[in-house]
Amino acid sequence: MRNSRIYLLVFVLVAFTCAPHALSAVKLQKTRLTLPAKSLTFFPYYFGKDKRFFEEEGLELELIIMRPPLGVTALQSGDLDYSAAASLSMRAALKGAPLRALMFIQTRLSFSLVGQPGMTAQKISTVGVSGLGSLAHYAALMVMKKIGRGGAGDKATYLTTNTTAESYAALVGKAVDATILSPPYTSIATLAGYTDLGNAFEVRDFQGGLSARTDHLQQKREQAKAMIRATLKSVDYIVRHESESVAYLQKEFRLDPRVASGSYKIIQQVLNVDGDVEESVLRSVVESMKKDAQMTAADVPLDRVADLSLLREVRAEAANKR
Repeated sequence: MRNSRIYLLVFVLVAFTCAPHALSAVKLQKTRLTLPAKSLTFFPYYFGKDKRFFEEEGLELELIIMRPPLGVTALQSGDLDYSAAASLSMRAALKGAPLRALMFIQTRLSFSLVGQPGMTAQKISTVGVSGLGSLAHYAALMVMKKIGRGGAGDKATYLTTNTTAESYAALVGKAVDATILSPPYTSIATLAGYTDLGNAFEVRDFQGGLSARTDHLQQKREQAKAMIRATLKSVDYIVRHESESVAYLQKEFRLDPRVASGSYKIIQQVLNVDGDVEESVLRSVVESMKKDAQMTAADVPLDRVADLSLLREVRAEAANKR
């Protein structure tokens, strides 16, 4: 009996001695990621947090929604650690901001052109886009060209709606003949009887990704790699698990089952599983950004806007473990 008490006392002492070390071993790093909106473009971050992929990498991820200009400013000032709006960070980097894109979760546009019931390409005179010069506007021009419109002398007028939700509202209110939508609004509209006129899924550009300050990358390189690993896990899981992903869309984004299913099918087509992009595509996007910003510099080094070295390290390390 006495020996049992001694063993118990020793066990308790060891437990108390080891507890602080055990707790410190599992302590998570608080990590702040800004997103422009709670939209399906950034679905992998919400899903990955829910599946605890970021915790598995030692990160306590906080998702902070901020309007794009404010998010970029907060990222530059150090109030935030990362941004999911990689293309916005790249545009800021072109102007000298110390920001770099680290990976891209979409390198194909998820926009569709949806028209009034019975609308045809020839009848379109007004098109709603979230903003002139935006990716939605660019997508609208590409789809219009694909369906035989948009050439010299084309009289289609592009109207600013500010957001995709308002683009859908403009369609419902018959303020436009057609509008550019992305999930879930694409499925909501087509299920309601509006006409799917075409999509921009084959157009190469960036919707969503990961970016950070250059000094943050120098100081917290391993943390940045952990963010990349967790994001890749989430994207890969979403692509391979349709039923679970659709169920999550219904729950987290409060979508009708048919809307969730239709939205998933679009997301699955445009998600970028490896996070990487061909140099030619990156160069093309940068050139478009320069043109939009009316920059006259003959050439901009790609490493001024993107640093994909950490992503490639992460993928090489994962390949070596297989």
